[in-house]
Amino acid sequence: MKRLFLVFVFAVCFLLIACSTEKETVPDYVYISEIDMENVREVYPDLSDVPAVYIEIDRDLFAVNRENYVNATVTVPDSGVIEADAAIKGRGNASWGLPQRPYNIKFNSKTDLFGMGAAKKWVLITLFYDKTLLRNYLTLNLAKTVSEGPEMDCRFVEVVINGEYNGLYLLTEKIEDDDERVDIKKKNGDVIFEIEQPYRHNNQCADCIFLRSGAHLTFKDPEPEDLTGSEFASLYSKLQTLMTSADSAIRSGSYDEYSRYIDVDSFVSWYIVNEFVKNFDSQFVTSCYCYVKDGKLYMGPCWDYDTCYGNQDVATCLDPKGYHVRNSPWFSYLMRDSEFFSLVCARWRQLVSEGVFDKMLSDIDIQTEYLSVASANQFDRWKDSLKNTDLRGKRSLFTYKEELDYLKNWITERVKWLNTKWIAE
Repeated sequence: MKRLFLVFVFAVCFLLIACSTEKETVPDYVYISEIDMENVREVYPDLSDVPAVYIEIDRDLFAVNRENYVNATVTVPDSGVIEADAAIKGRGNASWGLPQRPYNIKFNSKTDLFGMGAAKKWVLITLFYDKTLLRNYLTLNLAKTVSEGPEMDCRFVEVVINGEYNGLYLLTEKIEDDDERVDIKKKNGDVIFEIEQPYRHNNQCADCIFLRSGAHLTFKDPEPEDLTGSEFASLYSKLQTLMTSADSAIRSGSYDEYSRYIDVDSFVSWYIVNEFVKNFDSQFVTSCYCYVKDGKLYMGPCWDYDTCYGNQDVATCLDPKGYHVRNSPWFSYLMRDSEFFSLVCARWRQLVSEGVFDKMLSDIDIQTEYLSVASANQFDRWKDSLKNTDLRGKRSLFTYKEELDYLKNWITERVKWLNTKWIAE
């Protein structure tokens, strides 16, 4: 009997420990479940400070994956879109593993959101990793200022899925062939590439173009599966020849040579934006885009900036001083050419004299005020966002104000350092 009693006590203790352990692993997030659309505004009465996007799907949100679109109804009242037929799926790599996940939206017909141009495909970028909520917004808008080429427009939106508030997102255009976006002619052999390191797809990519400079190109639009085998083989052969010649010309360091193959101004603009924000991925790691149009190579559009402005403890990216993108495959050659370097300096001086970076600092304050309610909603919905240390480790900060001050100081110091290299020299 005594032995049975001891066994019983042991079993009860084990169950108590197991339940306690299970309870501790439950994420400390605010889930607003089983409420209807009308009650959302009662829980978040100031939701309308920022435009809202309402998405209804016929399944639990956690059943959505990155591989397949699921049918959805999308309503964007402030843009005049009421119950439009659409579909959504997940997107992203590391960001897909975040509590607040990113999504692609695909409308059944072209839809104009907030005057950004009619298109079927749109992107909802998660802001979970960026405690200022501003890095992607600031950089995409900077790109539109610096570049004369196609850059992706964006708007802040609050997203409600199946009646549940899912937080603040950045709604952006998608990089694709479209006359409102990257206006290429695929029927003439034009293409959009993503530049990224081979390890991003396990060093296995039979359809990629490997270049001697170290640049590694993957087909984004069209993708190989969009074409027949013979169509893609013909396109691949043509572009491999072109890109090999362009790569060789860039490595020559001769303006007369590389200017025959590349649109120099687009390279200058893309480099300035990405070197300024000191984005780790922009060292041709991933999310670097370029495109071929009418037989010439263009750099851009700019994309994916939640880890820039000193928001990732990798390489020297926390430090506002020093070069980073200059060491990437193409720009390590171009920036050694005096003519390309002089073009970078001239464009930088123009941007500084026009007050572009002073305006950026002012815009931080303007957007912070604009997002005052939405940011509170975001951090209420995703409480672990401010606690997160994934990107900066021991150098993380844990309040919204500290993060904003850190961002402004980093930008100020970065401009000062680049001025010593691109104005003083």
